[in-house]
Amino acid sequence: MTAENSTRPDIVMIMTDQHAARILGCAGDPFAHTPSLDALAGEGTRFDNCYCPSPLCVPSRMAFLSGLEPHVSGVLGNDDYLPSDIPTLAHALGAAGYDCQLVGRMHFYGPDQTHGFNRPIGDIGASWPGAAPPDIGPLTRGRGNRGPELEHSGPGETSYQAYDQAVIEQAIKTLDQLIRQREQTGRPYFCLISLFCPHPPYIARREDFDQFADRLPPPRLAAPRVEHPAIAAWRSAGKTDEVSATAVAASRAAYYGLVRMVDRLSGKVLDRVAGRNNTLSIYASDHGEALGERGLWWKSTMYDESAKVPLIMRGPGFEPGVTDRRVANLMDLSATILAMAGAALPGHCGHDLRSDGSPQISFSSYYGGLMNIALPPQRHRMLRKGRWKITWFDGQAPMLFDMQADPDETGDLADSPDHCDTLLELSRDLLAGWDPARLARVQRCKAERIAVIRDWVKVTHPAEPYRWIDPDKARNRYE
Repeated sequence: MTAENSTRPDIVMIMTDQHAARILGCAGDPFAHTPSLDALAGEGTRFDNCYCPSPLCVPSRMAFLSGLEPHVSGVLGNDDYLPSDIPTLAHALGAAGYDCQLVGRMHFYGPDQTHGFNRPIGDIGASWPGAAPPDIGPLTRGRGNRGPELEHSGPGETSYQAYDQAVIEQAIKTLDQLIRQREQTGRPYFCLISLFCPHPPYIARREDFDQFADRLPPPRLAAPRVEHPAIAAWRSAGKTDEVSATAVAASRAAYYGLVRMVDRLSGKVLDRVAGRNNTLSIYASDHGEALGERGLWWKSTMYDESAKVPLIMRGPGFEPGVTDRRVANLMDLSATILAMAGAALPGHCGHDLRSDGSPQISFSSYYGGLMNIALPPQRHRMLRKGRWKITWFDGQAPMLFDMQADPDETGDLADSPDHCDTLLELSRDLLAGWDPARLARVQRCKAERIAVIRDWVKVTHPAEPYRWIDPDKARNRYE
């Protein structure tokens, strides 16, 4: 074992899909049942103001892996591919001598399903835009991103839950192999374990659902009487005003139940590497979840419910029991991993979270493209800088919030005469290098290209060799 390898940490990261940062016991939620993640936070550092690069799965994940914002990499929506000539975290760590394993979901589209990783188990989702989603039989009516689907939330079993169980079982096997390899050869490893849940549909196993049924309060924040036209259009397209109180309660109970399941599964991995002094253990998610706050659901807005993510890090360089309230981003997480591994990615825009001098800024952007929500292409970008948060909408008025005085983001200050200078300064920072007119042209071109790919997929049914198929589809049923 070389001296260099002995000092570089092994890295184990759990990434989930759509876990709201606030729904953790350690984040102050009195109803969340997350003992494993709470224990991780007690043994490490929890970042209280970490944002996703985009409140949408594919753009957020590809930005985390590449260190490039969506408008730089070209991954603007959920149909986009990360080009194979853009190196990822796995390429950089692999070049630095790490064994890089991806166990589970990463939402890669196109022929490149590895992007530098070895993959002992692939994704449950489609490998191509337009390919069929997982077959969940009678539960299909509860899958989607519009209000009517929420009426079918409740207790049940889905292939998504079975997939996460299979991912964890494979992760333990993979970790055992990596640990033996480390002990025998000294080669460090990066094991990224990625789950599907607590992503909707809001259907949780009975044992998890019943922990929260009839016990959770309704959403805390009511829908505003007057709201930004972009949010109003999103609300209308998603039909979120048509959700019954019964569906709200069932959806929230199921989501909390899925978080409980994710915590239980994560604990198996975290326990496996507990006590290994030179192991960095990480928990994060790709974006948040509104879960009925403001009458909104899912992701795709820049409110904190959607744009903030949980981030907990345990291991060398991170103090136990600390809550770090600096503004951060998932791209800062990948920059930190690179720095600790002695690796680098050209153009990476993140900052090492171990440095006290890290800038108190975070960008996130959204361009549309969420499943069955039909809206014209959008272009908006958010900047969180210290206490201030601005969201710039192409062709519409911006929004400005003082997150220190107004953490619930209920008082838009964009029209306030007292905040003109702040709005101007933040607008300049946000628009630097971000050209919505150019991006509109890019989106039009991409839409034409993706339409051809979707037609090709529909006619030819290309192979999906990395895709996980549930061996027992009959499990999909309500309980």
